[in-house]
Amino acid sequence: MSLIAFCIRYPVTVIVGILLAILFGVISLTRLPIQMTPTIDRPEITVETVYRGAAPQEVENEVIDRQEEKLTAVQNLREMVSTSYEGRGVITLRFDWGVNKDVARLEVSEKLDLVRDLPDDAERPIIRAVTSDEETPIAWIIVHTNRDINEVRLEAEDVIQPRLERIDGVGAVWLFGGQEREVHVVLDYPAMTARNITVGQVRDALLRENRNIKGGNIDEGKRRYLVRTVGQFTDLKQIENVIVATQDGKPVYVRDIAVVRFGLKEMERDIRLFSKPTLGFGVLRRTGANTVEVMKGVRQEIAYLNSIYAEKDIRLEQVYDETDYIYDAVNLVTDNLYAASLLAVMVLLFFLRSFSSLLVIGLSIPISVITTFTVLDALGRSLNIVMLAGLAFAVGNVVDNSIVVLENIFRHRQMGKSRPQAALDGTVEVWSAILASTLTNLAVFLPIIFMQDEAGQLFRDIAIATSISTLLSLSVALTIVPMMASRVLTVGSGERRRGGWQRVLDVVLLSWLGQAFSHGLLRGLAWLQRGLVRRLVVVCGMTVGALALAFSLMPPIDYLPKGNRNLILSLVKLPPGFNLQQVEGIIAELERRYMAIPEIERVFAVVRTDNPLLGVLVRREHSSIQGMQRVVDDMRQRSVGIPGVRAVFVTQTPLFRRSGQLLGGTNVEVDVKGHDLDTVRDIASAIETQSRSLPGINYVNTSFEWGNPELQVTVDREKASDLGLSVSEVGYAVETLIAGTLAGTYRERGKERDLTLIGLERGQARTHVLDNVVLYPPRGLPIRLADIAEVRAAEGPTKIEHIDRDRAIKLTVNLKEEVSLQEAIDTLNTQVISDLRRELPLGYSIAVSGQAKDLDRTWDSLKWSFLLAVIITYLLLCSLYESFSYPFIVLFSIPPALVGGVIGLRIMHAIEPTVKMDVIAMLGFIIMAGIVVNAAILLMEQTLNHMRQGMHPQEAVLEAVRNRLRPIFMTASSILGFIPLVASSGAGSELYRGMGAVQLGGIALSTIFTLILVPTIFSLWMDAKAGLLSLMGKTPKELMPNGNGNGHGHGYGAEAAVTSHTDSRYD
Repeated sequence: MSLIAFCIRYPVTVIVGILLAILFGVISLTRLPIQMTPTIDRPEITVETVYRGAAPQEVENEVIDRQEEKLTAVQNLREMVSTSYEGRGVITLRFDWGVNKDVARLEVSEKLDLVRDLPDDAERPIIRAVTSDEETPIAWIIVHTNRDINEVRLEAEDVIQPRLERIDGVGAVWLFGGQEREVHVVLDYPAMTARNITVGQVRDALLRENRNIKGGNIDEGKRRYLVRTVGQFTDLKQIENVIVATQDGKPVYVRDIAVVRFGLKEMERDIRLFSKPTLGFGVLRRTGANTVEVMKGVRQEIAYLNSIYAEKDIRLEQVYDETDYIYDAVNLVTDNLYAASLLAVMVLLFFLRSFSSLLVIGLSIPISVITTFTVLDALGRSLNIVMLAGLAFAVGNVVDNSIVVLENIFRHRQMGKSRPQAALDGTVEVWSAILASTLTNLAVFLPIIFMQDEAGQLFRDIAIATSISTLLSLSVALTIVPMMASRVLTVGSGERRRGGWQRVLDVVLLSWLGQAFSHGLLRGLAWLQRGLVRRLVVVCGMTVGALALAFSLMPPIDYLPKGNRNLILSLVKLPPGFNLQQVEGIIAELERRYMAIPEIERVFAVVRTDNPLLGVLVRREHSSIQGMQRVVDDMRQRSVGIPGVRAVFVTQTPLFRRSGQLLGGTNVEVDVKGHDLDTVRDIASAIETQSRSLPGINYVNTSFEWGNPELQVTVDREKASDLGLSVSEVGYAVETLIAGTLAGTYRERGKERDLTLIGLERGQARTHVLDNVVLYPPRGLPIRLADIAEVRAAEGPTKIEHIDRDRAIKLTVNLKEEVSLQEAIDTLNTQVISDLRRELPLGYSIAVSGQAKDLDRTWDSLKWSFLLAVIITYLLLCSLYESFSYPFIVLFSIPPALVGGVIGLRIMHAIEPTVKMDVIAMLGFIIMAGIVVNAAILLMEQTLNHMRQGMHPQEAVLEAVRNRLRPIFMTASSILGFIPLVASSGAGSELYRGMGAVQLGGIALSTIFTLILVPTIFSLWMDAKAGLLSLMGKTPKELMPNGNGNGHGHGYGAEAAVTSHTDSRYD
């Protein structure tokens, strides 16, 4: 007994299977983690080394250069980028896609262990390898308080931050604002002079005494004792009692030459809300955790903390919650999924005019979609906007198979067969066709699933969701649809008198229009088949014209879409050298101006000397694209008038932010490399100047800024050597006086605090003090720094970048919203970069990088994926048809789809300029290639069936068009379900509107052209084959599919024969 017959015979068993599938699907839906976008695991590893107080040049020479020398030998390394900042250096290692990051991280650690000559003050390198989930916080929390912010920070470090980190699903919690607590050993220089004590002696004594040393194990009796010498500082008295030196037999303690007390680190950044200093927490989700559940835990913890701090004037407020956007996006795509399902079902009512058939198809959609969640859960996937968009687009495919089966059952019922017999015969007749169409739909996703880059990881969720739901729809069409049709399908013979409601539907829904189109199409095809030349003209004109039109209308391409949230980020560009107090004054003025804008709900600021940042939350009712642009225009006008200040704005923040990307938006990054920094700077300056005048450019930002004020101390080595001083000892003395020298750590309540030697209280150092710094040489009396060194003012870079060990400057060209990435790249290359490249000296280069390089790599992958999808589809059809010719005819339905997709995207872009030809829209073309062949497969399968029954090929193809016109239009009309997805403009819609427009236009146009192209090409091929067989003296039996010779008893080569066998019904 076949599976189809079994399902018809045992309906209760099938119903039980349905209920179990729905039950497991609902359970799996509750288990799936919910997040904004799929997790993107980039093959990147960062190495950060802290070298406090060092200028960028010292960080470059003493840390970065030495580490890069070892790291350059790491396997599978694609690019190495480093940045030397003041006080720290960061190296980013980018590997080939598909590399094992755990293995790469281990190798990086081994290479760093080989770097033995780092400065003593440089901390141990920190190696990080994070995913997209661990780069961007899902929530921001700020603190409202009137208490001293540093006192509140201490409480935050001890209580609030640890409690937030213990929430299930939280990976880490960032803490910003205030000043960290540390231990200060404030040196008394007169007391040190009287006792001939140097800074180096104090530092060495503290480092020597502040240690725990292992002593091994002692086995005694039944026990083993761990022996260790305990000396690490746990009390300030212990520091005061450290012996620095011995003079005249008497010890000199730290307390004799210094004061030991708690103090605060120098402030590097300040967090402000409504112009008041505050603390900020950034909550990061652990990879794989459910964002919605994590945020529930965060909100509960905030409520609990607010309850215990209610009387202490500390209140936490969550100012950003990613789940707000997620809920909006998920609700929108869910509503669109419902609307798509409803439209697909209404199409059935239009064509079949049967509510019983409506019930059958209406149930097939939720069964296929809900059961998909079970498989997604088993595969460990998440529920995100991309996944749901894939399911929404799959609704059309889900109903296609059921429509074909039900329509054929419907046709057999109209022949007068019983319901069980019609269900069995109708399903058996088309099962091979829907199997072929399903396999072609799945085949196009194979290249996508194995793409390794960033876009491939994003596409994978669409591919998996669509493939699973389509595969399940096949099982539904072959089992559930015939079972239900055998029980509830009530339509009988076509001769039966129609009821009143059916006659109303005929008039209201204009079914006569379909009949007129069908008759006109068949007459046109019959006319085409009477002439060889006219058929060749039609085929060549349609195919070549479609390809030419598609390529000529192809819009410029873009990379990944941006998100439309109610957040505006403003990067404030300041002259180099401003201190934190000066920056705070400027930011406070900008805050005051922005808060006067009525559409703005809240302003927060990150105050720092390097790229201070302002964030603006716009009220929900003004968060449309047009509303956000009006707010930006107002902010830009209000930013004018502050000397030296330039503010740049980004409204569509990226949904997929790459590490190190500050603001996002659409950027073209230009890398200038070479060995001499001055030459590199001149080249970068020329590019920056010329780029600013190009159309469509929002702003140009350079990573290099020269003009950071410095005081350089140049030691006279001969004079210093005569007094027994080295350059390092002089440097320690200067560092201690100005910034403080790290002399170890101090443990307080389980947390390590820095132990710092300082010569002056924070903020008291002045430029004139340097000349009078007192040094204590081993030989001679105390001297002034000016006696052995020259102090002079100079300028230095704020940071130094390397790309593959060459010095480099990165230019970031930010584009206006209406400009695509490809347009900007072409403009930069032709109008700026190409001319400069010809004049470059040897050893220097200019290269486009960042999103532009990603776009180029992804575009190449997608082109090959499209070609591979077509080849796989063709080979699969060859296997199913046992023929190389028939599948080739089927592929002619793809060129019209290409031009239709391009036209659909063009129309959508004209309506909404933010919808562009991005890589997700490109994916729509690949998916469409597997869908548009379905109509051709139906025609080909039915034609071959008629030929097996003895019908002439020309008659068979026309009869196939007549029989399959309704199911083809029914399946094609299911694309009306794409309309809600394309028309929606809410949260997350920027991800799928372009792809929807491509599929909507492509499938619509391809359906019309396929009905003309496939029958015409088929008739041409059969005529050519018949003529070849006649020349070879063979019989027409060879024309029959699979060698079946049930045809008429004469050949089919000449046009007269074609004419004579064209049924008069089509004239």
